[in-house]
Amino acid sequence: MKNNRILFLTSVLCFSLLATGCGEALYSMTSEEEAIIALYASKTVCKFNKNQTIGIANARVRTGELDDTGTDETEEEQSEEATEETEVTIDPETGEEIVSKQVEEEDATEETDDSSSDDTGYSFTSAVDIDGVDFTCSEFDVTGEYKASSSFILTQVSGKKYLILYIDAENTSGESVDFSTYSNRQYSLSLNGGEKSNSQYTPLSNDLSNFDGKLAAGETKSFILVFLFSNSSVENISSLELYVTSDGTTRGTSI
Repeated sequence: MKNNRILFLTSVLCFSLLATGCGEALYSMTSEEEAIIALYASKTVCKFNKNQTIGIANARVRTGELDDTGTDETEEEQSEEATEETEVTIDPETGEEIVSKQVEEEDATEETDDSSSDDTGYSFTSAVDIDGVDFTCSEFDVTGEYKASSSFILTQVSGKKYLILYIDAENTSGESVDFSTYSNRQYSLSLNGGEKSNSQYTPLSNDLSNFDGKLAAGETKSFILVFLFSNSSVENISSLELYVTSDGTTRGTSI
């Protein structure tokens, strides 16, 4: 009996040794497969993590989830840089935006560029710029209302007054000058270097801003230009600058 048991145990041991002999090699996974298993395992752990407020139930790998995220980081960095460049500083006391010295200098440069286009170095004739005609401003008048004839009156405007320029034009050329070819222009006036005021429309036949007749050779004609200013602007007038704009160019002259 004892021999039978020893024989049985020996047989089982031999069979076990034969069964656990060399078998197939372990499966070698690719780096992507390893990443999928690692991601699945981490999501599974997160799903049952009590310290996590929202569990992840879907452990499948989404398209592009294992791709390099360097592009997203670059976009975030660019967004942060753009935010820093456009950051506005607020004064804690006044609550107003604090303008940097660089912005003030840029604004001052823009204002200088704008003012440089309004050159007042022209003569009166060159500023009006009608070939063959000499212009002179003989006088100006300030009034609350303007009566040019019995049929036309510029009525009074509250808080404002009219300024009328009286202009003489002489055709010094040897032929007639047609003013209709010069009708597309704008006249504006500045008092004491202040804000400009555009000329007022009138139906008068001698209004230079809308005169479209002809001036014969050697003929002289008197014109007017009418402007409207506030009462305070026409007090203590020390200088007048007339600006004439045509074809995108502004020419200024001191009167």
